[in-house]
Amino acid sequence: MYSKIILNIFICSILILNNFHHQYLDKKENVTIFTGKTMGTYWQVKIPNLKNKIYIKTLIEKCLYEDEKMLSSWEKNSLVSKFNKLKKNQLQIINKNFYHIISSAMKINKKTNGKLDITISRLINIWGFGIKKKPTSFPSSKTIKKNLSLSGTQHLKLIKNFFGFYLTKDIDDIEINLSTFGEGFAVDHLSYTLKKNGINNYTISVGGTVLVKLKKYEEKPKIIAIQKPIDQKKSIHLLIYLKNNAISTAGTYRNYYYLKKHRISHLINANTGRPITHNLVSVSVISLTALEADSWDTGLLILGFKKAKKLALKEELAVCLITKEKNVFSTWTSPKFQNFLVH
Repeated sequence: MYSKIILNIFICSILILNNFHHQYLDKKENVTIFTGKTMGTYWQVKIPNLKNKIYIKTLIEKCLYEDEKMLSSWEKNSLVSKFNKLKKNQLQIINKNFYHIISSAMKINKKTNGKLDITISRLINIWGFGIKKKPTSFPSSKTIKKNLSLSGTQHLKLIKNFFGFYLTKDIDDIEINLSTFGEGFAVDHLSYTLKKNGINNYTISVGGTVLVKLKKYEEKPKIIAIQKPIDQKKSIHLLIYLKNNAISTAGTYRNYYYLKKHRISHLINANTGRPITHNLVSVSVISLTALEADSWDTGLLILGFKKAKKLALKEELAVCLITKEKNVFSTWTSPKFQNFLVH
């Protein structure tokens, strides 16, 4: 499902990396490459002219371990799991990073009229994309309605005061799932860690999110490839230049299954409680931070083409939308995205 890309070209999709050696050195460019797995996907960090390789490798792995322990729905002692076990009006102590992620989620929830919602963990589970197995029959309308009643970002409250950061809920049994934001946050966290240690030139990718940082103004931007949204083989759809920006891509073409001849997408419309069925199959967003790009891509994808295009233009986002009718792909790019295209 993943493939290693050379000559500074990365395939940017939901799942982008494969067949990695644990670490190798590109002798021609003198670039050190670290790779591994986190949050159910693959990560890669490329750093030119790196000297303290072992120390930086340890920092990267520690950083990703901490992120997964904080955001995972599968880890019993993660911050997400601890909050999900709380009763209403109980305070969960959180850190600044967690506060920032929840704030971003609330922002996108509002912008998408509630269609992207981190509180639909129970709905994700009944459709077989969470901690439960895939169903052998469709969830009943009664089951969907019940789990919809246990969702809604309006039931969450962030608190920031002199004593610290907190998260609470006003109904019992509401659960959050932050998988939509994990990759973007992890990329930004790694970027912060590298910068803090005096490293200013690097390329980071986690899952479908890529960030390129170049210190020198005269350095040429990297070329990033957006994959054609098909699951049978790897094929480049278009190329972009990326320099001191991040790109994140969400798609419907990898994470799905068939139930009684119906294709079930992993993306759930929080308004209906059901998987999306429209023809928008891929959304790529370019932004200054990976978390912002990763926050927008899934939200726009759930909206469908017309609403996603309208919102992208309203918010002046750098967005690429790919639709599919039968076997024909159509691509729309916003004015800001066109500035990054390789012609």
